[in-house]
Amino acid sequence: RLAALPDEERRAETLRLVRTEAAQILGHDGADAVEAGRGFLDMGFDSLTAVELRNRLGALTGVRLPSTLIFDHPAPEALAAHLAESLAAPGEERGAALLAELDRIGSRLATADLDPVVRVGVTARLHSLLARYEQTPEETGSADLATKIDDASDDEIFDFIDNELGAV
Repeated sequence: RLAALPDEERRAETLRLVRTEAAQILGHDGADAVEAGRGFLDMGFDSLTAVELRNRLGALTGVRLPSTLIFDHPAPEALAAHLAESLAAPGEERGAALLAELDRIGSRLATADLDPVVRVGVTARLHSLLARYEQTPEETGSADLATKIDDASDDEIFDFIDNELGAV
């Protein structure tokens, strides 16, 4: 139902869903008790309630969600935006949403006052993400390697061994 909604309605409904589920988990009377911009941890979420929220939202939306959900998206607003994007139609909308998310991250990085050790960690993580993104599907799967080996001729396998280990 959410996926079929236009973007703005999907975002609003997803936020309502996140706030409603968070309120139920925390024992509040309604979604109004959960501020959209307030952090989950500030509201009293812990690891058990975080998992409960993830499980409920996953069951309701059909989206597979990571166990680090409230740490990756620390407020209902951010989590709802992530869910709404996950439910969006493929193609241009997803690309636009991804570019918007990269812009948001870029803005946060530009204004972040990080100590040098954290900055090195963030930089390493960004390089790792970029390297994974740039890989072609052939480079990422071990099944592809097995297929290449199965498809290789005896001469190609012997040439590979000679090149890697040296001719005997």
